[in-house]
Amino acid sequence: MPEYVDLPIYHDELASALGFTASDLDANRAGRLSASQHSALLRAEARRIVGIAVSLLIAAGFIVAAFAIGITTGLSLRFLVFAALAVFVAGLLAFGSLKLWPDITAGNVSSVQGFVNPGMKEKHVGRNTIPDFYWDVGDQRFHVPGKAYGVLTPAPHRLYFLPLTRRIVAAEPISSLEK
Repeated sequence: MPEYVDLPIYHDELASALGFTASDLDANRAGRLSASQHSALLRAEARRIVGIAVSLLIAAGFIVAAFAIGITTGLSLRFLVFAALAVFVAGLLAFGSLKLWPDITAGNVSSVQGFVNPGMKEKHVGRNTIPDFYWDVGDQRFHVPGKAYGVLTPAPHRLYFLPLTRRIVAAEPISSLEK
């Protein structure tokens, strides 16, 4: 494997792929989320809450329609199935939100350093497969978006992540694996 050369453009690409700035990185080095990272996470949660509300409204609409046309008809039963699916989607969104809120409110950031190897495996979802991208550091695995997976150069890095959800908020290459 060729030796890693630390270039400024790599830092910029890594920051862009993970969505952090130099000031975010400074806050993460101090073990906390920056104000902009906190705001970005809150905005993402607000979108998730809107998704939950829309899913529940859709479910309510299907239930009202099922009762309006007569609950014993075949069409009303289909509407009830669609309502159940909408409630299921709302539940999935809410579950993800419940996991992230403690990380956001605490505002703490953990870090790990070591040689980072990117990886990808396929997840089966119904009849389809979707890629699951991750970075491995020693025996720890962090799931990352495809953009971050594609940018990473296998080399020693320090990863900054939310302790409960293990969501990476920043990363930086390091010259050695000293503690």
